[in-house]
Amino acid sequence: MPYANLRPSQVILDPENPRLPDGTSSDRQAINRLLDDGAEQLINLAKDMIRQGESNPAELPIAIKSGSKYLILEGNRRFAALKLLKDPLLANEEAYQKAFKRIAGTGEAPKSIYTHVASSREQADHWIVLRHTGLNNGVGVKAWGASQIATHRRRNNKTIEAGTARSIMIANEMEEIYSTDDEILRLVQNVKREKLTNIGRFFSSDVLTALHLTIETDDSGEKVLYARHTASQLRDFFAWAFAYILNKSVDAYKNAAIRSDALREAGPRRPALADAFETPQPLRDVSSGSGQFLDESLDAEVDSTGDDESSEAGKTSAAADSTGTASTSGSSAQGTSQSQSAAGQQQQSERPRKAEAKPEKYLLQDLRLPHHPHRVQNLLKECRSIELGVFPGIACVMARVIVELSVSSQEALALSGASEKDSLKRKILSMLKYLDPEIEHPIKRDKQLAQAYLEASELGIEYLNGFVHNPSLIPDHHLARRFSQAFRPFLERIDTVL
Repeated sequence: MPYANLRPSQVILDPENPRLPDGTSSDRQAINRLLDDGAEQLINLAKDMIRQGESNPAELPIAIKSGSKYLILEGNRRFAALKLLKDPLLANEEAYQKAFKRIAGTGEAPKSIYTHVASSREQADHWIVLRHTGLNNGVGVKAWGASQIATHRRRNNKTIEAGTARSIMIANEMEEIYSTDDEILRLVQNVKREKLTNIGRFFSSDVLTALHLTIETDDSGEKVLYARHTASQLRDFFAWAFAYILNKSVDAYKNAAIRSDALREAGPRRPALADAFETPQPLRDVSSGSGQFLDESLDAEVDSTGDDESSEAGKTSAAADSTGTASTSGSSAQGTSQSQSAAGQQQQSERPRKAEAKPEKYLLQDLRLPHHPHRVQNLLKECRSIELGVFPGIACVMARVIVELSVSSQEALALSGASEKDSLKRKILSMLKYLDPEIEHPIKRDKQLAQAYLEASELGIEYLNGFVHNPSLIPDHHLARRFSQAFRPFLERIDTVL
C-alpha cells in the first residue's frame, strides 16, 4: 500500500464528504460547511495539532490521486484545520479567522500528514466504512465503554471523575480478587458495561463503613480496598450487591436511608462482626480463611486483653450486632458476653490455624516449565527474580514474552492449530480452546484457565501489547501481579501437554 506525506497545499477536500450531504463546489465552501457543522470541534482539533505537533498517528487519512493533487476521502477535518491554520482568511466569519490566527501563533502546525493513498474510491471505501460504522462483527472499530476509558486513564495517571474512579477501582479489585469465580466476574463485568457509575453510588461511604471496608492509598499511590474480613467471608455479599446494582435502578440506593434498608435485605450474606480482624488489611491479601486465624499476633492481643473492661464492652457490642438485638440489662449482657467469649475461645482452640497465602512477590514465582524449550526455561529463571512491586514495567513486558514464546513453539502451534503468523491473541485463544473446548462457556469453562481467557479476549492482551509497543502506557504492580496470576495456570497446562 502506498503512503505519502501530504501538505495542505497538495490536497483538495472531498466534495462528496458524507458530513456534507449536499456536496460542495470548492475547498473554501467545504471548510466553511465543516465550520458550520462544528466550529468548536474544528478549533479544538487545530489546537491539539499545534500542541502535539502532528496529526493523530493512530488514524491515518486516506486519499486518492486526482490530477496533480490528492483528493482526501478520510481526514477532511484534519486537513481543513491545517488549511485554516495556514490561511485563517479561508473562514468566512471574522470570529473564526481571529480564532485560527490566534491558534497558529501559539506554536508550529504540522507541515504534512502521513496519508494512505488508495488506488480508487472503491478500494478506500472498505476502510472508511469500517472506521465510521462501529464493530461490524469484529472487523471494524470496537469503541471503549466508560469502564475501559476510565481504566485507561487511571493506568496513564490521568484525571478521572471521582465517582467513576471509585467505581472502576472497586470493580477492578473485585475482578482481581475473585478472578476464578465465574459468577462474580460475570456480574461485575455486566455492571461495568451497563451501570459503571452506579457501583460508586452503591458503595458509598455509609455502605463501606457498614461492611468495615475502607479505600486507602498504598505505597505506590494506587487506591486499594481494605477490609476487616476475608474475601471468602465477603464473597456472598459482593455477589448479592452486584446483582442488586445490575437489577435495580439507582432509586433503590440513592440515599443513605434507602441503602441501609438494602443492607438489611442482604441479611446473612453480610459477615459477622465477631469474625472481623482487629485492623483492616488489603482485601486482595486476605483471599481466604477466617479472620480470627490470619494473624497470631491478633489472637495474642485478644487473649491479653480478654479481662479488660473495654474489651468486654466490645464483645457485647459485637454480639448485639450479629444478633440484631442489644441487651439493656448490664448483668445479663456481661453473662451473655462471657459465655459467647468462652465459646469463641473453645472454638478457636479446636480449629486449626490456617496459613494465609501471600501475594506473589516475584513474576511467575516458583513456576517450572520442564517440557518447554530451554530458551523459555532460561528466561523463566530470570523472570522469577523480577520483583513485581519494584519492576512492574519489566514484569509486564516479560510476562508477555514468556506467554508468546510458550504459545509460539512449533509443538504448541501443532496442538492449537494456530499459525506462526497469527496474532498473539489468536495464538492464546487457540491454545485455550485446545486445552478446554468449553473455554468460551461462562459456566462450564475450566476455572483455572478462566482469567487467562478473559485477559486474552478483552483488553488485557491489548495492554500487554501496548507495554511493548506504546511508551506512553505505564504498568503498575497490580497489573503485573494480575497478569502473573492469570497466565500461570495457562503456562502450567501447556507444559503438561508438550
